[in-house]
Amino acid sequence: MEKVHLVVDLNKCVGCFNCMVACKDEHVGNSWLPYTEKQQKHEEKWINPVKHERGTPPFTDLCYVTEMCQHCAEAPCEKTCPDAVHRRPDGIVLLDPEKAKGNPELVKACPFGMISWNEELETAQKCTMCAHLLDAGWKEPRCVQACPLRALSIVRCEDSEFDKLVEDQKLKPLYDGNHQPRVLYRNLYRYTTCFISGALAYKKDGVEKAAADAAVRLKLDGEILKEVHTDFFGEFKIDRIPKNSGTFEIEGLMPGYRPVCCEVTVKDESPCLNVMYFEAS
Repeated sequence: MEKVHLVVDLNKCVGCFNCMVACKDEHVGNSWLPYTEKQQKHEEKWINPVKHERGTPPFTDLCYVTEMCQHCAEAPCEKTCPDAVHRRPDGIVLLDPEKAKGNPELVKACPFGMISWNEELETAQKCTMCAHLLDAGWKEPRCVQACPLRALSIVRCEDSEFDKLVEDQKLKPLYDGNHQPRVLYRNLYRYTTCFISGALAYKKDGVEKAAADAAVRLKLDGEILKEVHTDFFGEFKIDRIPKNSGTFEIEGLMPGYRPVCCEVTVKDESPCLNVMYFEAS
């Protein structure tokens, strides 16, 4: 049968927090039994866009990574508390409101920290994918409906169809493991990888000028891995480099000038190079 999947696009999320506000609006003060009790006004965040920065000024990159229950096909919470966790035929994972009461073990059971403890009601809670609305005929949960740039989208299809979508759009899970999440991410490289940035310039008649449209090559052991070109300001950015991937050579090329080279080591952070200057050949 068709399953419910959710796709998050890091390139579209701008951190407006409409999704969080819509979730609060739907669940704070509203008890949607038998799906869930009302959400606590403060502290609980069933969906949470978290800011992630890369790079070093002036070359920086910022994105928001939306954290939420992953509605796993192999849910760790279900394995820990099978009586309190219910996975529906459409793939949505719910907590039993009665069995979640007085059961803080459910909070510990989620390795991703997306099951919260409602101090007011003394119960474990999490995202329901607004199952009460979907069952009433809504096409989308409130968080998806409220997203102005469609960074969140619902996909209803067979698992085999979704597997093809995953491959075609290079969707990735937020967390490592074999939990088989139904929430996947597009452009996750902005969170999981590094980039190398810098600028190229040259001097003409004693005036420093930006080396626009110069070729910049990323090389390892003499092999060219990637090539980009500088922009109008002579700046470049080589992205999607795995963290802790070692030392590379950066080579800049521009007609009429000698190549410029330097070495750069990629660790946990995205390195920024000093301006490299071409000399006339």
